[in-house]
Amino acid sequence: MPRSIVRLAHGRLSYLENGSGTPVLFLHGLNGNGSSWVDQLSALATSMKMWAWDAPGYGKSDVAGDSVTDLAKVAIEFLETCGPGPVNLVGHSMGGLVAMKIAIMKPELVKRLVLSCTHPGHGLTDGANDRYQRRLRELEELPKEEYGRRRAKGMLPDGTSEALFQRVAAIAAESRPDGVVNAAWAIQTANLIPELARIKAKTLVITCDKDSVAPLKKAEPLLLHIPDVQHVELSGLGHAPYLEDAKRFNEVVSDFLLGP
Repeated sequence: MPRSIVRLAHGRLSYLENGSGTPVLFLHGLNGNGSSWVDQLSALATSMKMWAWDAPGYGKSDVAGDSVTDLAKVAIEFLETCGPGPVNLVGHSMGGLVAMKIAIMKPELVKRLVLSCTHPGHGLTDGANDRYQRRLRELEELPKEEYGRRRAKGMLPDGTSEALFQRVAAIAAESRPDGVVNAAWAIQTANLIPELARIKAKTLVITCDKDSVAPLKKAEPLLLHIPDVQHVELSGLGHAPYLEDAKRFNEVVSDFLLGP
């Protein structure tokens, strides 16, 4: 799918677009981009008008700050420029934090909220933890293909097919250092727990039992503090359920977004 470009206050934002019907914005994770969602953009096109952004610093999008609030402001401007009013949000991992922040800042803009393999942020005040510092060094120092393979290995469970592994690795290999550095810092410093009660949108939290990046334990604050929340666990899947089993993921998402 070809990317489109819109110019916002911070500069360019690139995105993929497809379908007609219920409006939905898809927000990818730290080592993703708009292409992470091609299976959703294709399969759900008959019932949903969908956008999948490249977060600031990803794809062809210009950088725009290093906090979840900064990222959410860009998403809000994008929706107000391209969207027809209240929309649904599907946020994965990092994108889940952005989706929650949008729903906190602009509750009237969000109809329903799907939070996939995510958490409320690490709330660190003394810099990024060792894991993220190592990841950023790898992005700077390793060939892109090797960086992508390492990220895919961390995201996917044992027994993943080679074709799926290569697909996830190829998307991760497209990561830009300026985007990942800012997004990683945003994840490290965010703590949305005190604000979760302000989310008014009906919310679905998706966890996966083979996800070592954002397991159920990390998602528990969302289940405890978001007022109108449901939970679905997808068995046998890791940190990329939208690609690992797109059919099952799409069924869960569409049932929730199009349901009563």
